[in-house]
Amino acid sequence: MKVFGLQGEIMRSARLADKVFDDPEVVFRLRQLERFEQLRKVHGLTAAQAAEILGVSRATLYRWRRRLAEAGVTGLRPRSRRPRCVRQRQWDLRLCEAVRRLRLSFPAWGKAKLGPLLRNQGFAVSDSTVGRILRWLKARGRLPDVPVRGGGRRHGRPWRRPWARRAPYGLKGTQPGDLVQVDVLHVRLLPGVTVYHFTAWDGISRWSVGQVYSRVSSRCAADFLDQLQARCPFPIRAIQIDGGSEFKGAFEQACQKAGIALYVLPPKRPQRNGGVERANGIWRYEFYASYPLPTTIRELRLLVQWWEQVYNLLRPHQALQQRTPAEYLRDAGYEVPDVSVSQMY
Repeated sequence: MKVFGLQGEIMRSARLADKVFDDPEVVFRLRQLERFEQLRKVHGLTAAQAAEILGVSRATLYRWRRRLAEAGVTGLRPRSRRPRCVRQRQWDLRLCEAVRRLRLSFPAWGKAKLGPLLRNQGFAVSDSTVGRILRWLKARGRLPDVPVRGGGRRHGRPWRRPWARRAPYGLKGTQPGDLVQVDVLHVRLLPGVTVYHFTAWDGISRWSVGQVYSRVSSRCAADFLDQLQARCPFPIRAIQIDGGSEFKGAFEQACQKAGIALYVLPPKRPQRNGGVERANGIWRYEFYASYPLPTTIRELRLLVQWWEQVYNLLRPHQALQQRTPAEYLRDAGYEVPDVSVSQMY
């Protein structure tokens, strides 16, 4: 629809911006000017009313229109907001050299550590000024970079992992084995006696596998992966883990060798592994806190396997309409070994 009565220069500039300019801010300002004129001339609103509807101040709209008339569409480009009078350097070469000397002696110290030392030497300087001097020296190459111990990561840049990938948000499975969540539960049986319980949980069938170890390492996690594949009645296609070090090294190599996709959650996001976290709570309160348990790994593993069968074959799940994971898998066409319920009591 063509609206008559608008300023021809604004209309021509709006059509020109669509063809020439890629700056979205220029196009936005032209559109706002076009709507401003429409509201005033077509709908009969005042400038203040039209500006209030557009959410832009009247003075800003007038300024945009003046720039458009003076310099064309290029006048609507955002201008620099740098102050005309900027802060000048307020330190001398003697202070600058003192900061540089201290920083070379203590390469890992920043302004909070160097500031008190400089003031003890008689310099009247604030920590903020020390930070500005450090930035000034770094920009001119007069200070080396801060050393990183052990070749670790800096500025939030993660390690490159050979097989694992960052888990995308909303990752879910549609069939049993599409996405199995794995986590480690630390259990303190007695004062000074701690065991590490590896838990796997399938989000579709609620099938869970557990195993206990005396220590937590990537080799233990790789061994648990072998048992997980052997004790699940469905093939495992993907595993979701947190960023624990036990899920690197041998475990990641085992997943790559087996062709199992490995997804790592971002830091501080345990809620995205909520299924296995809930399974950890079941293991903790319904097994470890409910029965007298031995403290040796060999005896404890027998009871862990017993409770795993109770969880998968006997314990009903509300999410499965009060069916057990085994019943759900049988209804879905999977072969699940049948164990007598009387053997579980």
